[in-house]
Amino acid sequence: MSEEQPQRPLANKGFLSLVATQFFGAYNDNLLKQVLSFGLAAAGIWNGVLGEGGQSWVAMALVLPFLLFGAIAGQLSDCYSKQLVTLRAKQAEFLIVLVAGAGFYFNNVYLSLFAMFLLGMQSAFFGPAKYGVIPELVHDSKISVANAAIIMLTNISAILAVIVGGALYESYRGTAAEGVPDGLLWLPGAALLLFAILGLISAKQMPPLKACAPKMKVKWEFFAPYFRTIKKMLSGKTPIFVVCLLKAAFYMLAYVALLILADYTIILGLSEKKVSVYLFGTVGVSIAVGSVIAGIISRGGVQPRLILAGGIGFGVAGLLLALAPSSYVVIHKADSVQAARGLEAIAGQAKVSYFLERSKDRLNELRSDLNFQKEELSLDKRFGQVERGEYDAMIISTAYLSTYKNRKVTPDKDSNGSEYYALSEVDEDGKVVKDESGKVLDSGIVAVPIEIRQRDFWKIVFYLFIVGASAGMYVTPLQALLQKLSPEDFRGQYIAASNAIDTVLEILAIGFFYLLRNIGVGSQEVFYLVATMATITVILFIVKIKPHIHKPEWN
Repeated sequence: MSEEQPQRPLANKGFLSLVATQFFGAYNDNLLKQVLSFGLAAAGIWNGVLGEGGQSWVAMALVLPFLLFGAIAGQLSDCYSKQLVTLRAKQAEFLIVLVAGAGFYFNNVYLSLFAMFLLGMQSAFFGPAKYGVIPELVHDSKISVANAAIIMLTNISAILAVIVGGALYESYRGTAAEGVPDGLLWLPGAALLLFAILGLISAKQMPPLKACAPKMKVKWEFFAPYFRTIKKMLSGKTPIFVVCLLKAAFYMLAYVALLILADYTIILGLSEKKVSVYLFGTVGVSIAVGSVIAGIISRGGVQPRLILAGGIGFGVAGLLLALAPSSYVVIHKADSVQAARGLEAIAGQAKVSYFLERSKDRLNELRSDLNFQKEELSLDKRFGQVERGEYDAMIISTAYLSTYKNRKVTPDKDSNGSEYYALSEVDEDGKVVKDESGKVLDSGIVAVPIEIRQRDFWKIVFYLFIVGASAGMYVTPLQALLQKLSPEDFRGQYIAASNAIDTVLEILAIGFFYLLRNIGVGSQEVFYLVATMATITVILFIVKIKPHIHKPEWN
């Protein structure tokens, strides 16, 4: 590394090239993840192919490579020029998106998932070089601001990707509700290819850099280097290992939150496009806002106190999201013609069971002529009451719509575009029961959605903004601390080990989400887990980090 490079201004060619390369790479990661997640979510075209919470597999395919290949990637970024590693990663991305495009074109979700894994692998090799090169491109006093800029623009690219992803998925799906898409099959591949080319062009603009440890021999081991690096962290005089744990907690919580939001098409009764724009978009914008705030406050140094503020905000907003109202559905006996009439199909003075007072209040606003009776039985038992005719209907939060183990929830529309859900019977293998001609048997049970109140919807958007802004303030100083406290000749390996810790916690979080969804826990309730984990990070900061924040090397 040359002596002059750290003295360069923030807006130098090398750093701008890095920012652009990361921008386009993050865009492609999020675009592919978004389209696949919508396809595998509760209302998606591949719903049920990989079980309830199928979008968990998308997240797993993206993060698992960081654990498998991060140790090798960290060594390569120290042994070779980080500029060269960046260029090779972008060349690989160009080939990978061709595989993803083929998966979408031929409606092969497994091939597209494999491409997601390969894209995650490419990101794993890019990661240590991406963050490790920042101290080589900017002065120490600008590391926090540089990280804030990277995080802000990464989230702007993610915002664009999720907004485009919802519209792209709808264009790809076409009019098909489930099974084979009949829209623009070539579109996802073309969009991914465009940004892979832009990323490759931007990577070529980064000036050559020297390797930090050119004489180091790369050990082609998957996991042993992590343990050696973590041992070095623990034997040092700084709590850098705790910094890594706190950073990993951010990615763990972020992954869970994004997995939950993919199901908000049902929870709030919104289209994929609206979920992308209003919910994912809000999170992306607010993380960028939080990162900018952290960068402004941290000018000239690192401000660890932002970690505490961000953790508290994340926890409080997560709890509010778990408690927030959702949209509701009225489940009753009806054929498809009656279902298309919505609530009008339910006769006056019909006997309707409810559990949540707010669900009764919402339906009462629309149909005050119904006879409401509170039932504290399980959902399955209440469902049985409707099947047996003991109740004419039941109203539940839409968050619980997909928890029935003996029913397949399928979104449907009538000729006028009115939406409802058909609850079809399934066999022991979880497959929808069909007649001899292959037609799905009509169970005679439907769920009619009731739109969420506008004021409740905007509450959720506000809570998501607090989540994102808190996350941005939380992670920015952690990224800067990791780079600042890492030894120069081992920085790539330290960052790779940190990425591996991120991945382990992400995998645990994804596993918990998948498990909870498959045992009948509603997606919205998983926000309780988010709030709990955020509280743990606050406690960990107070106990392990706060005693160090006045030391000179942290200023």
